[in-house]
Amino acid sequence: MLEKTTRILSEGFARSINRRSFLRRTGEATFGAMIALAAGHLTPAATMARGSIQPPSPNISCSPPGPYCNTGGGDLSGCHGGACFQHLYQGTVYQCRVYYQYYQAGCWTSASGGGYWTCCDCECLNSGGGRVATCGCAQYSNSPSPRPDSPIRVGA
Repeated sequence: MLEKTTRILSEGFARSINRRSFLRRTGEATFGAMIALAAGHLTPAATMARGSIQPPSPNISCSPPGPYCNTGGGDLSGCHGGACFQHLYQGTVYQCRVYYQYYQAGCWTSASGGGYWTCCDCECLNSGGGRVATCGCAQYSNSPSPRPDSPIRVGA
């Protein structure tokens, strides 16, 4: 009885769904979830739910070519995670970008406290494109350190 009812309901459900739109929507949802997972938007909630998240290491273990990018709110306030954004220099906030002078990629990782710091050197430019200042950004992560020889490169 239950088997027959289940079969009838599942056949009716299958006939009422447009397979192309179902596959397209499922693909879009899967792609969006994979992008969010790759960007790290799904991992903090999952690790917090398990209660295994550790506080970031208090000492940033990077050595930028100047101070840490700061917009007046303290170290790293001029950063978007480990990425360069803005820096307050002599009363003016300048836009910054990755600075490739010392590292080919401009960024590197540094192990610390059971996780790692992603560090980037930054150069801040005036409206004419001239370098005004240099600074650095950093972001701490408890995730395993990325392997440069890994076939899957997230965020590259």
